Amino acid sequence: MKWTVGQRIAVGFVVILVLLVVVAGVGMYALPRTTETFSGAVHQQEQSLEALRADERLTGANANFLRYLLTADPRFLKVMEERRSSGRQAITALRDASTTPESKGGWEEALSLLTLFEEGQNAAISAKAARREGEALRISAEQMEPVRERLTALVDRLVASDRARAKEATQSAVAAASRAFWVIVIVGGLALLSGVLIAWAMTRSIAGPLRQAIGTLASSASEILATTTQVTSGAAETATAVSETTTTVEEVKQTAQVSSQKAKYVSESAQKAAQVSQAGKKAVDKTIDGMSRIQQQMESIAESIVRLSEQSQAIAGIIAVVNDLAEQSNLLAVNAAIEAAKAGEQGKGFAVVAQEVKSLAEQSKQATAQVRAILNDIQKATSATVMATEQGSKAVAAGVKQSTDAGESIRVLTESIAEAAQAATQIAASSQQQLVGMDQVALAMENIKQASTQNVASTRQTETAAQSLHELGQKLKQLVEGYKV
Repeated sequence: MKWTVGQRIAVGFVVILVLLVVVAGVGMYALPRTTETFSGAVHQQEQSLEALRADERLTGANANFLRYLLTADPRFLKVMEERRSSGRQAITALRDASTTPESKGGWEEALSLLTLFEEGQNAAISAKAARREGEALRISAEQMEPVRERLTALVDRLVASDRARAKEATQSAVAAASRAFWVIVIVGGLALLSGVLIAWAMTRSIAGPLRQAIGTLASSASEILATTTQVTSGAAETATAVSETTTTVEEVKQTAQVSSQKAKYVSESAQKAAQVSQAGKKAVDKTIDGMSRIQQQMESIAESIVRLSEQSQAIAGIIAVVNDLAEQSNLLAVNAAIEAAKAGEQGKGFAVVAQEVKSLAEQSKQATAQVRAILNDIQKATSATVMATEQGSKAVAAGVKQSTDAGESIRVLTESIAEAAQAATQIAASSQQQLVGMDQVALAMENIKQASTQNVASTRQTETAAQSLHELGQKLKQLVEGYKV
């Protein structure tokens, strides 16, 4: 069967229209989904960034809480409450903005853990205000630390999940955009090639029956021009869509940069908190050493007071001996006076001596009584001092034990903060890797944009050629006007 020129033209235009329909269908199907996928990726990136901000605020609140436990400065409490409230609001917003049941449930669990952590902080603050430092540190180490670790692990898992979904969505969008681009390029090339083949076929067909072909040529040139114009418009729309997609990728890249900066800030804050905890540990160690020296000095004082008490008892014995001597001297003086009275005139001088001995004995007895009274006061004061020294030794021993417990709690707290600092460093490294990946995606989209621009330029050249063909057809039609085609 031999096809006529009209049939060949009709088949050619059908092929071109089919290819145009394919191009339009691919563009209408792929570009909205690519844009939607990139929007989802941007949303996931914003979720990850907001989660890092929430974790940063909670870390800052915990650092100010620890500073308050170490310094009892109420300014740290004010900053802690502000950051804690901001962190809770951020987690609540993340829960409300979650699009999956798993993510929503995870943030709900994070809110519950945050409530437990806040209750522990309030209990430790109350203990600190009541000067129960040991209890405050114990609450911080035993009650709050496990909750904080669970909360940190949960936030890290949710952030990792959001990043994984964002990465998957971004890769899917890039793959879809790339497929759509190449399909459009291939189909557009086929359409262009079909147009050239159709023009060549028409040229050969109208070489013989020139008069019949001129009319058909003019009509076909008009249709080719219209078709090429539609192809040009579709290619321009495709280029615009690719440009918008490139802009979206650039915004995602900027979001990733902000996320990387925030992760670096969180890492630096964790490092500072670790340094503060190390300084607190050193201060507690110095306190323990000081309390040990005070305990040794109290023990030395107690031994000196015991020796003083023993010497006071020895003095009491000497005073008793002196008192006995005074009694005996007084008795001897009385006996001497009696003997002097018996001796008469010869004993008067002896009587005077006896009187003086009696007077000295009385004075010695009075002095002994005064010394005994003073010694009793000294013994009472010594006994009171011994009791006070014992109580001081017990208090110092209790202080040494509390300082030791506080040192152990600070050590545990230091290890926990060091682990948190290491985790923050890992998050910063992961954010940096993600930023590198977004740079690669942005570069790939820029290449796609350049290819789309080149495609638009090629299509416009085809449109110019079709315009020239249309003008040629009109001129030929004017030459054969009046003849039947």
